[in-house]
Amino acid sequence: MSIPLPVLDLRDCDPASPLRAFIGLWPDEGTRAYLQEQARLANQTYGGRQMLPEHFHLTLAFLDSSPVSALRNLAAQMPDWVEPEIAFDLNIQGVFVKPQVVWAGPDQTQQQALDALQHWHEDIWDRLLELGWMRSERRFRPHVSLLRHARLTQADTQEHALPRQPFGAAGVGLVVSVPGPGRSQYHVAACLGGAKEHGRCLPAPTGVVPES
Repeated sequence: MSIPLPVLDLRDCDPASPLRAFIGLWPDEGTRAYLQEQARLANQTYGGRQMLPEHFHLTLAFLDSSPVSALRNLAAQMPDWVEPEIAFDLNIQGVFVKPQVVWAGPDQTQQQALDALQHWHEDIWDRLLELGWMRSERRFRPHVSLLRHARLTQADTQEHALPRQPFGAAGVGLVVSVPGPGRSQYHVAACLGGAKEHGRCLPAPTGVVPES
């Protein structure tokens, strides 16, 4: 695993303070470089804030605000989960107007990959429901956010073709947003296939990465 985020041991967290969390698929270094360039180009059109390269990810399940006790239980189980082999390309740019997000993802010609990602998303949620999570109604659209706070209108909803880039995966992580001075920080608390001890993903870089 090579998710470029600092590691958090959930045993060190206050069990009375919920944490915002999600399960995400992280791109490898080559894919991050591609996404960084697409974010730079999109920023020239839409403005907004570019995602930090180490924060590029495809969200598989958004957990919102979750009790630390539940996250600890999830982190203990995730190393036993198996990541399916799903090949897809990033080849379109789209937008979510209301949250002001510009994203990159696979287009509809990659239906087999989209179906496989949807099945993986459903499988993860089946496991989460068994662990006590409540599922939201948000639709799953596989994508990687490039910009936040972009200047978007309803006229910008047309998708645009991007240079085709195979998505190389660096790993799947349970990521939590920990409040810090100024802004929250992303930390990885567990990985699929990661080290069993404490459900942690080892090794991982040290340091603090601001949330984008």
